[in-house]
Amino acid sequence: MKSSEADMELVRLYLDSQATAEEVGLLEQKMKDNLQLRKDFLAYTRIDAALPYSINLPKRDNQIPPLLSYWPLWLSAAAALLFLFASKFTPANPANNRIPAQTIAHFEKLENCRWMNPKEAPVLGNSLFVNDRIELSSGTAHIRFENGATMELMGPSIIQIDSANSVFLTMGRTKVLADTPDSQGFSITTPSSTFVDLGTAFTAAVAPDGLSRLDVSQGKVNLIVEDDHDHHLIEAGQAIFVEPGKRKVLAKIEPGSESKAFIFPTIPPPSRNDYADASKGMARVSVPTGKLLQRPNWEVNPLTLLDGKGQSEPDSPKESVFLEREGGTYGNLLIDLGKEIGIERINSYSWHQHQKVKSHKNRARQVFTLYGFKDKKLPNLNLTASETGWNRIARINSDHFFDVNEDIDRPAQQACSIFASKGKIGFFRYLLIEVHGPTFFGEIDVFGNSVNPR
Repeated sequence: MKSSEADMELVRLYLDSQATAEEVGLLEQKMKDNLQLRKDFLAYTRIDAALPYSINLPKRDNQIPPLLSYWPLWLSAAAALLFLFASKFTPANPANNRIPAQTIAHFEKLENCRWMNPKEAPVLGNSLFVNDRIELSSGTAHIRFENGATMELMGPSIIQIDSANSVFLTMGRTKVLADTPDSQGFSITTPSSTFVDLGTAFTAAVAPDGLSRLDVSQGKVNLIVEDDHDHHLIEAGQAIFVEPGKRKVLAKIEPGSESKAFIFPTIPPPSRNDYADASKGMARVSVPTGKLLQRPNWEVNPLTLLDGKGQSEPDSPKESVFLEREGGTYGNLLIDLGKEIGIERINSYSWHQHQKVKSHKNRARQVFTLYGFKDKKLPNLNLTASETGWNRIARINSDHFFDVNEDIDRPAQQACSIFASKGKIGFFRYLLIEVHGPTFFGEIDVFGNSVNPR
């Protein structure tokens, strides 16, 4: 048994400091009354022995772990809830509840494995059955299914065997190879989506806050977003993120051709036909917090982000919007659309490579959090967005996506596309881009329409 998606969403909101007072109260009540929810939360807290954790692809030695900044929130919250409910917890023991059944899979190889519950540590060759739960603290567990599919589970990770051809990945990272006739259709379900194999190899990952990632290395995978039941075909060489929450928001990040044509594998180049294009006179861009990079011989107008062109060359500060770091932060970009619109897609573009230093791509990265706000009156922009009612849409980190260890590894031209699995991202008048890294932004396109749902 697993806790419901609604219950786990409350847990993720709480641990990510996004829950309202009402949601916190509801979670506390549910935890008191629901043993399974308490067990699932306890499993999450056990991962502290395996920090740090990364949703990213396997990182190189000495690489700074992605999403590390989220862990303090998780640990403090986990400690509080664990104290409240420790007296009622009993660690899960799948073996005690198992109904005799056919073997589904077995442990084929165990590499430096540590388990969240050492008393239930498996040994090489152990069989796995439906409803078995695997809580791996560190190391890699190689699992072979009877249908021929193989899975490399990398700690820290938590999975549950749902059937002979499917598992539920609560958190962590796993590589799947399902290239046999019997294994076609092998699926991994996450808190936000399901990845269905179509004779392929892929990597699935889930961050502690529910952010899911799919990387397809061979063949094709059918991405099914839960609740929306919408299908997206992801092909070899492509990857996609799925944000948790009521509205499932997807994000693609792609490298460009490094030409002024801004050619990307699937993301279109900068557009003059989007709702926010400067030529239409409806949208404005400002820098409410932070310092815009400028020099005495040139000035930058933030409105250049909406001119539909991007940069004309790889080192063009006059055509770029760049926020300098001050006091440990970079500041925010604010887009006022003029009125509330239904937003369908948001694309952002960046380009930087010093003309004399070919490996100098440090200002091409895109690292930001995107928020939306409906009301005409803006909240205090000197306070954090999470404190003032902004709706978080997506979190983007292209360095983590491209597995960047050194500047030379980073694509000099990048594009990010943010869109809803089905329908619109939401109805907003304002978009806030909370910038977390040095970036030569060249263009931001906002697609949507002005139809008001009210």
